[in-house]
Amino acid sequence: MTPDRSDGARNVLERWEALSTELGVWKTNWQDIATYIQPRKSGITVTRSYGDTAPQAQLFTSTAIRGNQILANGMVSMMTPVESPWFAFDAPASQESVDAVKAWYAQCTEIIQALMASSNFYTEVHEMFLDRGGFGTAAMHVEQGKRQVLNFTNLPIGTYAISENDEGYVDTVMREIPMTIRQAVQKFGVERLSKRVRDKYHDAKNPKAREEKITIIHGIYPRDPGEYEEGKIGAENMPIASCYIEKEGPHLIDEGGYQEMPTFVTRYLKWGEGFAYGWCPSWFALPDARQLNFLEKMMDALAEKAAFPPMIAPASMEGVTTVDVRANGVTYVEGDETQILREWQTQGRYDIGKDRVLQKEESINEAYHVDLFKMFSDYQGPQMTAYEASLRQNEKLIQFSPTNTRLTTEFFNPLLQRVWGLCLRAGVLPPPPQEAVQQGPDQQGYIPEPEITYTSRIALAIKSLETDGFLKTLQMLMPLVQAGKPEVLDYINFDEAVPDVARNNGCPSRFLMLDDDVQKIRDARAQAAQQAQQMAMQQHAAGIVKDAAQAKAQLSKADA
Repeated sequence: MTPDRSDGARNVLERWEALSTELGVWKTNWQDIATYIQPRKSGITVTRSYGDTAPQAQLFTSTAIRGNQILANGMVSMMTPVESPWFAFDAPASQESVDAVKAWYAQCTEIIQALMASSNFYTEVHEMFLDRGGFGTAAMHVEQGKRQVLNFTNLPIGTYAISENDEGYVDTVMREIPMTIRQAVQKFGVERLSKRVRDKYHDAKNPKAREEKITIIHGIYPRDPGEYEEGKIGAENMPIASCYIEKEGPHLIDEGGYQEMPTFVTRYLKWGEGFAYGWCPSWFALPDARQLNFLEKMMDALAEKAAFPPMIAPASMEGVTTVDVRANGVTYVEGDETQILREWQTQGRYDIGKDRVLQKEESINEAYHVDLFKMFSDYQGPQMTAYEASLRQNEKLIQFSPTNTRLTTEFFNPLLQRVWGLCLRAGVLPPPPQEAVQQGPDQQGYIPEPEITYTSRIALAIKSLETDGFLKTLQMLMPLVQAGKPEVLDYINFDEAVPDVARNNGCPSRFLMLDDDVQKIRDARAQAAQQAQQMAMQQHAAGIVKDAAQAKAQLSKADA
């Protein structure tokens, strides 16, 4: 029996109001961060008009802005590079030995990579990284687009509220979306909107009414057991609910659902137990950014004062003599020659201020991992070997890897699973081989979710820590092998280690032989060795027969 949803609009609005109460405290903090670190997004708690440059006018330094920009740029280029593959869909563990299945998942990977490259993913993921490093919390929404198969939207900070499930993952997102009436009609259709909005849309006497703003609340949350019928077709029977309502009223515009969560919230690091929102480098850098902004303002004033020093002059000169402060300027004074112009209060220590500025800049850059992303471009020491460069990189990555792990589990894994599902349902993937289809409990065939492998520079660099351990182990064992103890290598599974080392070093999967092909090569090699051994044995036996015949002939000749 389908549950009654007549109160759906009121329920969604009440949940939004409950979550937005907590959101208000965070918005105040984010507004403070935006002032110094993301001024173009500083309309969180204040209303800004188009072209308003007031936030930038309050800044005297861009160190924190550039630090967050370098962090975001580095994350894009090292984790989601548009110019090279950074992820792959692999066959599930139960089917990884089936070549046809592996080849199909590899083909699907290439198609999805091309679809993402032609979509707006790479522009939106850059905005996501700016928010993640700048505010500690970022969210991206993924839908099937009208022009493209995939459409990505980075949600502006402060426009959404979130709630976690019992395992600490965000499973509820409530968004506040301002729309013009015309945009609402384009998205939902005029018949779904309230009578108040429909009347304004059809008001021929007031054509401006279509550009009037209304507020839409979009609620995305998991349906509880009993709120939907499993296995029944229809958006209202999907596990993830999607409700659009007009805030004024409220009026339920549309109620639907998703097969999987369409909005993915990532926190740079969790703020703490009981808090759904995130902590980020900006929280650490904000005090230094404030002080640095003040220091730079004072340093500018000091530099201006040194370049155009204040002058002290006798009162008798007021209104009589014009002071010429230009280079080589001359000011003529009548009367007492001792009453001359001179500089006044220009003894500020610019060098001390500069030292403090450098200290603050270094602290801000450290917070944003600038040294990791500019490690080689800014390096001015002696030339490093590849091994030394790897050690330096690994040292930086040890500090960076915790937040990278959270990014993978909270964002990339569910996002790519959503992308896989959208592409599969859109029919843009090739038909799967029969071996890839499995039977479910209801005897219906289904395609299991693929394993996801990451091949970005940071993912490979973190995996290279495993490679370093393997190579160090071999290096330590080789003296024992040379000393006549080759059996120590029996502890190492080279069939597992070699492919993993190759992948960790960025070797494309197509460069590696499939397990079946490797086994064929080994079987052929063993067969050739066996044939060579048999031939050698036959030659040896023939030689023995020949030698025996010769010996017998010699004995017969001797007897004669």
